[in-house]
Amino acid sequence: MSPIVDRAMMEEVFDAEDLVTLDDEALAGIAHEPTRAFLHQVGLPNRFRTWLELDEPLSEGTVTIVGDKATALAAKYPGLTLDTSTWMTVGGIGYDNVALDVTDGRVYCIPESGALPCLLNSSIQDFAYFLHALEVERPNYDFEAESEDGYFDPDAEDRLLAVMTANDPAALACSDSTWHQVLEHVKHKLQ
Repeated sequence: MSPIVDRAMMEEVFDAEDLVTLDDEALAGIAHEPTRAFLHQVGLPNRFRTWLELDEPLSEGTVTIVGDKATALAAKYPGLTLDTSTWMTVGGIGYDNVALDVTDGRVYCIPESGALPCLLNSSIQDFAYFLHALEVERPNYDFEAESEDGYFDPDAEDRLLAVMTANDPAALACSDSTWHQVLEHVKHKLQ
């Protein structure tokens, strides 16, 4: 289980104005209380050059629940057994879409490759913790965020893999999980 992710922890690596929180009206459609509290008090990053690109309505404080569009997802993925009608659009990481189940707080990826959607993180808090860990390690894999001494730590991928595995093992259980692609990019220093 990930450490408690609070606003102060997220502000260690993201500017306060880049953390999108939602008001009570936007949160009304989210049944899962811990997820509602997280999105109200902590928020998700919406900043250029982060791994997550928030869905535009979400970045403006509006929640979009898939609802009726679930039929289209079911048609696209005939083997999908998940109920996508309760998914909220979060945004994307690379070309993969990210969705949140508003009933239980689980986060899913919808791979651009056409593979079946699968669990990305067990909770929104775990998802945010991974985003935080990636930002902490950024100077060790991103040439544009180069450390002051110009040194890149070749072990960034190994540390991130260890953090991900220890804190939310389900995140890497699916071979099509977006996190595998992210780790590959970290390994190759975003090249």
